[in-house]
Amino acid sequence: MHLEPVDQYGQYLSAQRRELITEAEEFRLHDVNELLSELLNKVFDARSDALYVFYVLNHRIDFMGWLLESLMESQDPRLKHDYKFRAKEDQKFTPPKAKESSTIAPLILGLYQRIDDYLVEINTVVSSSIEGKIFLYPQPIADAFNSQTYVTNLNSLAQSGVLPAKVLQLMIEKLNLYATVLGRLKTAFHTISRSEYWERYALNLSAGGLSFISDAAHPGFALFSKLHVFMAIESQVMVCSGKVVTVKKIELTQNDKPLNDKPVNDKVASDKNAHLLMHQSGLSGCKVSIEFEFLTTAQQQGIELFLQRKELRDAMATVAL
Repeated sequence: MHLEPVDQYGQYLSAQRRELITEAEEFRLHDVNELLSELLNKVFDARSDALYVFYVLNHRIDFMGWLLESLMESQDPRLKHDYKFRAKEDQKFTPPKAKESSTIAPLILGLYQRIDDYLVEINTVVSSSIEGKIFLYPQPIADAFNSQTYVTNLNSLAQSGVLPAKVLQLMIEKLNLYATVLGRLKTAFHTISRSEYWERYALNLSAGGLSFISDAAHPGFALFSKLHVFMAIESQVMVCSGKVVTVKKIELTQNDKPLNDKPVNDKVASDKNAHLLMHQSGLSGCKVSIEFEFLTTAQQQGIELFLQRKELRDAMATVAL
């Protein structure tokens, strides 16, 4: 189980906007876009194939940034009025064709592929979200795109005034800025995204809420604070909105241990008197109770079905003994 504090509007407290993108980075993105617009209009003929290639690259990077803008606010971009249009436009693009003899073709194709990889990943995050409110980032953070993998002298060409090289340099900088934001989202929601990193709890669980014993004297949850409760139940992740209704300090003893110290499905156990296993006596802890809010019918049925199955397994284990 993982407990993630949220504000009164259900927004995560662990990743404020300024933790995901700095003001200086936003100013730099604005400057980069201004420079790119100026250079693209200056360098290429409006009917040239080269202009179209650079247009496609820049357009796809902009789409990536547009998606990330919503994710930084924990909002579903699919709810925006222009999502379908933007997504449909992006799907029209295909990898650019270039002459095999072109020394810059590998860089352009490599850049296109990296943009495509990011868009596939972000769209998967959006499509696999939980009710369009909770976004998980299971993929590792990728290294920044490096032009030297494909062309060793791009920076020197840009500095010497070769405008196409300058355009590519700016696009790579822009892409890597957005990739940095994506990496920070992954870091901020690392625990949420990977259930194997969640702590194991023994719970008193029902469709109305849950309670558990924390071995921390101050578990970090204020009374009546709101949070999202992430539970791995029979190989499925369920996320419920909840409110803390009890934070009561208690003294822990060796009797504060679960009736079954092997949590069901290696994740969650549900016993009427189950507590965290403690190996020392005389330690302070807290009893935390959480009341579920706005459970869907499917969530209620999922919890009730889990409890019924566990009760049946326990009964069968007792008969077998």
